[in-house]
Amino acid sequence: MANLRPTTAATGFGPLLAVFYGCGFLAGFNENLVNMALVAIMGDFAVDAVTAQWLVTGYMIAVTVVVTCMAYLYRRFTLRTLFFAASALSIAGSVGGLMAPNFALLLVARLVQAAGTGVFIPLMMNVIVDKVPHENMGSYLAVGSAMITIGPATAPIVTGFMVSDLGWRSVFVVPLAVAVLLTVLGAFVVRDERRPHPAAFDVPSALLVAAGVTLLSVGLSEVSSRPAVGAAALAAAVAFLAGFARRQKRLESPLVSLAPFGHRAFWPAVVLVVITMMTYFSLSVMAPLYFEEAVGLAASLAGVLMVAPVLANATASVLSGRALDRRGEWPLLPAGLGIASVGIALAAFGASPALAGVLGLAGADAAAGLPVVVAGIFLGYLGTGMVLSPAQTAGLRRLPDELDSHGVTLMSMAVQLAACLGPAAYVGIMSSASAAAANAGVAPAAASSAGFAWAMVAALAVALFGAAAAFLYARALRRR
Repeated sequence: MANLRPTTAATGFGPLLAVFYGCGFLAGFNENLVNMALVAIMGDFAVDAVTAQWLVTGYMIAVTVVVTCMAYLYRRFTLRTLFFAASALSIAGSVGGLMAPNFALLLVARLVQAAGTGVFIPLMMNVIVDKVPHENMGSYLAVGSAMITIGPATAPIVTGFMVSDLGWRSVFVVPLAVAVLLTVLGAFVVRDERRPHPAAFDVPSALLVAAGVTLLSVGLSEVSSRPAVGAAALAAAVAFLAGFARRQKRLESPLVSLAPFGHRAFWPAVVLVVITMMTYFSLSVMAPLYFEEAVGLAASLAGVLMVAPVLANATASVLSGRALDRRGEWPLLPAGLGIASVGIALAAFGASPALAGVLGLAGADAAAGLPVVVAGIFLGYLGTGMVLSPAQTAGLRRLPDELDSHGVTLMSMAVQLAACLGPAAYVGIMSSASAAAANAGVAPAAASSAGFAWAMVAALAVALFGAAAAFLYARALRRR
């Protein structure tokens, strides 16, 4: 089926899209909302890093489940209904975070928050895909991607000062205020003319995804410290997710159609999105831990160090979207992941004095390697900013109209799945390597630096694979 869309000038959806760009920012901001507060939360509630990171990973799992349901929800409910339901949940979760008396209730508040903000990203993307001509889609999705990525990148900067000056609970004030503002603005501009299509919600499909993603995160976080437990969880995760895929193929009205994967330009783009976002979210989680635990910086100063990477990521995202519309995917995609790989390598090298100390080769001085680590994080953010939006656009703009909402859901699932996988896997490696170093008699700061270095080595292997895949994919699209 041909993709027929109105011209951008005729749609007049600027105010609507502005509100949803704000929603995308809020959703992204919430993903890394507690990163700078993890150390303080660990101290207040007496939990370790692996337990505390479930405030990040648990949020991502909940968002992934909600995103999986979005193809159905977008068909079943109006845009206005979805917007206000998501806003209400986001506000409730933020209030819960402000008041949570213990870690368990804090985690519940994060899950409620995730249920709300998890609707915003695919909702924003659906508005763009529905209304923007294909020849301009790269630019509009690039702005959306910039908002999605600048949110989690900005969160450590803003919340770093708040944690230092006002305590960790204060970080929930920001999403609460933004959600209330967006709700007020949305009351005036969020409307659509779509007619909902009543359909039954397939509960088993949602449960299969929830179980699969949860076990996948558990397996990745445990496999480095408890291999047997991790392997068992990973095997169970594969079984649940395979069951979900089989069920979607058998249902007359699936929760999300897997038909977009039959288009050869779509599935490689999903792979690149997963690799890119694994790298991005992992840096967003681990960099604050490295700055605070290994180098001993205050949360506010750690936040300041993230300013340049944030600006680089946002700028690269917008410029790469425009470049994609003009020149296509080559050489943008491989260049972006190549730059990210160089950055990750630098980060690993900068933290390697502690690793060398663990190996008995040299002294450990995390502060001496800090400039190299900061430069590496900058390049990592810059490179991932060059890839996310072009990869999404490359896959989505080649789908027929009837698969648009399913393609958006699958692409959004890829982003959230990567957000679950990256932190769970790399923080697990970081924690186990740090523990091993501490058991060997290494000082706590040096042990944390060694764990960060090992996690960066693992991330480098994934990023290099992504760069090679991006090279082949972009060349293939260029030939076509």
